[in-house]
Amino acid sequence: MKKIVLAGLIAVIAVLVTAPPGDAGGRHHRHGFRSRVVIGIGPSVHWGPYPYWYYPPPAYVYAPPPLVVQEAPPVYVQQTPPPPPTAAPEQYWYYCESAGGYYPTVPSCPEAWVKVPPRP
Repeated sequence: MKKIVLAGLIAVIAVLVTAPPGDAGGRHHRHGFRSRVVIGIGPSVHWGPYPYWYYPPPAYVYAPPPLVVQEAPPVYVQQTPPPPPTAAPEQYWYYCESAGGYYPTVPSCPEAWVKVPPRP
Protein backbone atom coordinates (compact mmCIF):
# COMPACT_ATOMS: atom_id res chain seq x y z
CA MET A 1 0.00 0.00 0.00
CA LYS A 2 2.88 2.32 0.79
CA LYS A 3 4.26 1.72 -2.71
CA ILE A 4 0.99 2.87 -4.36
CA VAL A 5 0.88 6.07 -2.27
CA LEU A 6 4.55 6.75 -3.04
CA ALA A 7 3.95 6.24 -6.77
CA GLY A 8 0.98 8.61 -6.68
CA LEU A 9 3.00 11.24 -4.85
CA ILE A 10 5.80 10.97 -7.43
CA ALA A 11 3.24 11.36 -10.22
CA VAL A 12 1.75 14.51 -8.71
CA ILE A 13 5.22 16.03 -8.21
CA ALA A 14 6.15 15.16 -11.81
CA VAL A 15 3.01 16.87 -13.14
CA LEU A 16 3.64 19.99 -11.07
CA VAL A 17 7.26 20.17 -12.18
CA THR A 18 6.54 19.69 -15.90
CA ALA A 19 3.60 22.17 -16.06
CA PRO A 20 4.77 25.56 -17.43
CA PRO A 21 4.38 28.54 -15.08
CA GLY A 22 1.65 31.09 -15.81
CA ASP A 23 -0.61 28.55 -17.43
CA ALA A 24 -3.02 28.62 -14.51
CA GLY A 25 -5.00 31.69 -15.68
CA GLY A 26 -5.65 30.26 -19.11
CA ARG A 27 -5.20 33.64 -20.81
CA HIS A 28 -1.63 33.17 -21.94
CA HIS A 29 -1.23 30.72 -24.76
CA ARG A 30 2.13 29.19 -25.29
CA HIS A 31 2.88 27.26 -28.41
CA GLY A 32 5.55 24.68 -28.42
CA PHE A 33 6.33 21.35 -26.86
CA ARG A 34 3.82 20.00 -24.37
CA SER A 35 4.20 16.84 -22.39
CA ARG A 36 2.05 14.75 -20.10
CA VAL A 37 2.93 12.08 -17.65
CA VAL A 38 0.06 9.87 -16.63
CA ILE A 39 0.45 6.98 -14.28
CA GLY A 40 -2.70 5.06 -13.54
CA ILE A 41 -4.32 1.71 -13.25
CA GLY A 42 -7.55 0.75 -14.98
CA PRO A 43 -9.41 1.98 -18.06
CA SER A 44 -8.53 5.38 -19.45
CA VAL A 45 -10.68 7.87 -21.34
CA HIS A 46 -9.07 10.52 -23.50
CA TRP A 47 -11.02 13.68 -24.37
CA GLY A 48 -8.29 15.68 -26.05
CA PRO A 49 -7.54 15.87 -29.76
CA TYR A 50 -6.45 12.73 -31.50
CA PRO A 51 -2.77 12.21 -32.16
CA TYR A 52 -1.67 13.31 -35.59
CA TRP A 53 -1.64 9.78 -37.01
CA TYR A 54 -5.41 9.43 -36.51
CA TYR A 55 -6.28 12.38 -38.70
CA PRO A 56 -7.40 11.48 -42.20
CA PRO A 57 -4.96 12.19 -44.99
CA PRO A 58 -5.38 15.58 -46.65
CA ALA A 59 -7.72 15.74 -49.61
CA TYR A 60 -5.94 16.55 -52.83
CA VAL A 61 -7.81 18.47 -55.47
CA TYR A 62 -6.70 17.73 -58.96
CA ALA A 63 -7.28 20.34 -61.61
CA PRO A 64 -9.02 19.09 -64.74
CA PRO A 65 -6.82 18.76 -67.79
CA PRO A 66 -6.65 21.91 -69.90
CA LEU A 67 -9.25 22.18 -72.61
CA VAL A 68 -7.60 22.26 -76.02
CA VAL A 69 -9.68 23.58 -78.87
CA GLN A 70 -8.25 23.08 -82.32
CA GLU A 71 -9.81 25.23 -84.95
CA ALA A 72 -10.02 23.89 -88.46
CA PRO A 73 -7.84 25.77 -90.92
CA PRO A 74 -9.77 28.26 -93.04
CA VAL A 75 -11.04 26.91 -96.31
CA TYR A 76 -10.72 29.17 -99.31
CA VAL A 77 -12.99 28.50 -102.24
CA GLN A 78 -11.86 29.98 -105.51
CA GLN A 79 -14.84 31.29 -107.34
CA THR A 80 -14.91 30.92 -111.07
CA PRO A 81 -15.58 34.14 -112.91
CA PRO A 82 -19.05 34.39 -114.33
CA PRO A 83 -19.29 33.53 -117.98
CA PRO A 84 -19.17 36.53 -120.28
CA PRO A 85 -22.57 37.74 -121.33
CA THR A 86 -23.63 36.12 -124.53
CA ALA A 87 -24.39 38.43 -127.34
CA ALA A 88 -27.97 38.49 -128.38
CA PRO A 89 -28.47 36.43 -131.48
CA GLU A 90 -28.43 38.57 -134.56
CA GLN A 91 -31.87 39.13 -135.88
CA TYR A 92 -32.49 39.38 -139.57
CA TRP A 93 -35.40 40.11 -141.76
CA TYR A 94 -35.95 37.62 -144.52
CA TYR A 95 -36.79 39.02 -147.96
CA CYS A 96 -38.26 37.11 -150.92
CA GLU A 97 -37.26 38.76 -154.24
CA SER A 98 -39.80 36.99 -156.43
CA ALA A 99 -42.74 37.89 -154.11
CA GLY A 100 -41.32 41.33 -153.34
CA GLY A 101 -42.02 41.15 -149.58
CA TYR A 102 -40.68 40.17 -146.15
CA TYR A 103 -41.49 37.22 -143.95
CA PRO A 104 -44.12 36.84 -142.23
CA THR A 105 -46.09 38.96 -144.70
CA VAL A 106 -45.00 36.49 -147.41
CA PRO A 107 -45.43 33.01 -145.86
CA SER A 108 -43.38 31.11 -148.49
CA CYS A 109 -40.79 31.87 -151.10
CA PRO A 110 -40.02 29.72 -154.18
CA GLU A 111 -36.28 30.62 -154.03
CA ALA A 112 -33.93 31.04 -151.10
CA TRP A 113 -34.64 33.77 -148.55
CA VAL A 114 -32.26 36.74 -148.49
CA LYS A 115 -31.02 37.83 -145.05
CA VAL A 116 -31.39 41.55 -144.53
CA PRO A 117 -30.11 43.35 -141.40
CA PRO A 118 -32.98 45.10 -139.61
CA ARG A 119 -33.40 48.86 -139.99
CA PRO A 120 -34.06 51.06 -136.99
